[in-house]
Amino acid sequence: MKIFFKSLALLLLIGLAVWAIRSDSQSATRSADASPLATQPPPPGDASWRQAPLWDDGKAEFCAYEVSWARYGKRYPGRALLILVKEPWAPDLDVKADQARPDGFDVLKLNHVRDVPTGIYTYHQMASVYLRRDTGALQKLAATSSEACGVSTAEVRSGRLATRSYFDGEGDRALPYPAGAVPEDGLPAVLRDYVAAAPPATLEVFPALMTSRFQGLEPRRYQVEKRPADPAGGGGGEGAVELRLTDGPAFLSYVFETAPPHRLLRFERDDGTLYRMAKCERIAYWQMHDPGGEAWLPEATR
Repeated sequence: MKIFFKSLALLLLIGLAVWAIRSDSQSATRSADASPLATQPPPPGDASWRQAPLWDDGKAEFCAYEVSWARYGKRYPGRALLILVKEPWAPDLDVKADQARPDGFDVLKLNHVRDVPTGIYTYHQMASVYLRRDTGALQKLAATSSEACGVSTAEVRSGRLATRSYFDGEGDRALPYPAGAVPEDGLPAVLRDYVAAAPPATLEVFPALMTSRFQGLEPRRYQVEKRPADPAGGGGGEGAVELRLTDGPAFLSYVFETAPPHRLLRFERDDGTLYRMAKCERIAYWQMHDPGGEAWLPEATR
């Protein structure tokens, strides 16, 4: 009988030890999930534009663009808004904090909004890209595309990409996000690091998620070339620089002002899509929601 009780006590001790180990492991997993990490930062450049006091003025860089958008083998006129603003971040929730916190940090949020009518219906698309102000690393990305056929969404968080789509084989998926890839959706901000510094020879770029289709979700290696902007291209010429990403015939062309904070003047890609800046100012746009606020926008971008 004594041997029986000793054996029972030993089994109970072993069970408690296993339970404690599993509990610690689950707790650590929950803790890791509660403090999501950014992806790897892009290759080093000149980060001074990110650290400039300009971003602490309580306003946002609000830029409106006339757009020619390639779709269905045609070019459709539309408008895009690129909004860049500093926000405090809550690491445990991985969202914007109401106020700066001792355990938090600053991000630069790039909101890209695009509206393009195509025949009887209109595409409404948006991407929110959150980049750490200190390192430029991707902290979070959320994107959506909607039109008369349906809605597609994507989110990058904690090193994972989740997509939702109404297209067969493209929705309700989750897969690892390549840590070293720069998001194409964030290039209007990320590439500013190389306006006043030498760019890397190549960049691994993850395709844009501000789209209705999620096909070929693999990073693409682009060659990076920096050169003076061509005035004939409507990109500013003197006082502007082009950062051109190429992979064979495919290219992404970004023309930035050389003066900080290096606003994007023009964007073009190989399919014929073209952005031209119509107006750009630092404003508190969230206060301009009443009727009449649209007067700030140039006529072609309303």
